[in-house]
Amino acid sequence: MSKRLIDYGQGQMGEQSEDNAEKLKSFMEHNPDAISIVDLEGKTLQVNAAFEEFFGWANDELSGMPFPIIPEFLKESVNELHDKIKAGEQKKGFETVRQRKDGRLIHVSISLFNIQDNENEPCALVFVYRDITKQKLAEAALKESEQRYRSLVEVSPEAIFVHRNGIIEYMNPMGAKMLGMDSVEDIIGKSVFQFVHPDSRESVKKRIEIMRDEHKAVDLLEQKFIRLDGQVFCGETLGLPINYNGYPAIQVFCRDITERKKTEELLCKSNMLSAVGQMAAGMAHEIRNPLTTVKGFLQLLRENPYQKDYLEITVSEVEKIEVLANEFLSLAEPEAKVWESIQLNDILDSVITLEEFQAILNDVEIINEYKTCNASVMGDPNQLKQVFTNVVNNAIESMPNGGKLYIQVNDKGESAIIRFIDQGCGISNERMKHLGQPFYSTTEKGTGLGLMVSTKIIHEHNGEIHFSSEVGKGTIVDIILPITGIQRKK
Repeated sequence: MSKRLIDYGQGQMGEQSEDNAEKLKSFMEHNPDAISIVDLEGKTLQVNAAFEEFFGWANDELSGMPFPIIPEFLKESVNELHDKIKAGEQKKGFETVRQRKDGRLIHVSISLFNIQDNENEPCALVFVYRDITKQKLAEAALKESEQRYRSLVEVSPEAIFVHRNGIIEYMNPMGAKMLGMDSVEDIIGKSVFQFVHPDSRESVKKRIEIMRDEHKAVDLLEQKFIRLDGQVFCGETLGLPINYNGYPAIQVFCRDITERKKTEELLCKSNMLSAVGQMAAGMAHEIRNPLTTVKGFLQLLRENPYQKDYLEITVSEVEKIEVLANEFLSLAEPEAKVWESIQLNDILDSVITLEEFQAILNDVEIINEYKTCNASVMGDPNQLKQVFTNVVNNAIESMPNGGKLYIQVNDKGESAIIRFIDQGCGISNERMKHLGQPFYSTTEKGTGLGLMVSTKIIHEHNGEIHFSSEVGKGTIVDIILPITGIQRKK
């Protein structure tokens, strides 16, 4: 501490001046904040090292000089403040700006008090400065960010609102418009459940509990809401817990999807009508061909009723129509069935027996390669026999010049794999994309419904069906079904 300040203290504070001066010296030297002491005329008596570093002025430069850190535009208000401090007032944490030696303004928090002599009269003023520049910059950035966010929220095309304990505390203009309000003020203070449809209230309550109790955001969910005029609309909402005005709250984003839902319904109906149209056209085409044959041969039978060949052809064409009708019926909602345990090897053997004659006619050899003694599944034996028969028929028809058809049964964990491998003409990748579509068939006389029905049956049995093929080499059909029991060969 300078001799000037000690002398000043001794001259102003009497016998205890030296002791007080030493205390003041310790206070200044060990304080990390910038400290200055000025006399009642505003001339500098002493500054500490933190002041020198903070403002750039050395103690020797300022000693006995008027205080240079006060900006010109603040001098009048500072003089008034100094008068109050001289009168005995104290200021703590007073925020303002001061000027460094290089001219840069910095934000400071100032605490001010006076030093009194033995007669309790003020003899000097003490200023303690704390740098709050970073704090002010952070506050300004935060304020700017908040203003920017609020601006985005205010012009958002989606409804955004904040509620606490179910009471709405904030809502943007789009939210008020969505709920049929004239202004935002009309909705503040109202309960959110006033605008939630009864069908959605339970889900809304559960979502609020998750956000409030578990402090987790909730995903998008479609819900029903009620406008002020009672009109119901569909909204897609998500929410997250936030702090609003210093208290825990919930922020909700809501988008009106009523028009989108209407569009989706119209598109669904349009697609359904298109599918029905395609189905009807295909069905009409498939039935018209055998009906034309039946009609022609009936006319011939009218002229020659004893022609047996005509009658057989007519019956054959009628049977085609019957098969087509049965395939359509299979696509309808199935009746309740009682499933039973089925031995896959046994049912495959019965299919091979039925198809053996047709295979011989086409010079096709059917070879079974069962790698399990007996795998059993739960299901409808007639339906599974229909599927296996359809696959075997397709395989035989794909080998007009003969070949081999391998039928394998293997187990893979809790599933049985029934694999059909033929040496037929194969199916191209482009045609593979259309497998399962009605009236799309890989065979000349097929309707495409057989594979569609087969896929449906396998899915009803909790199974899967997969196809792989290579043109000129053949096709592999894998049917995977959950097994109920399996016995391995010893």
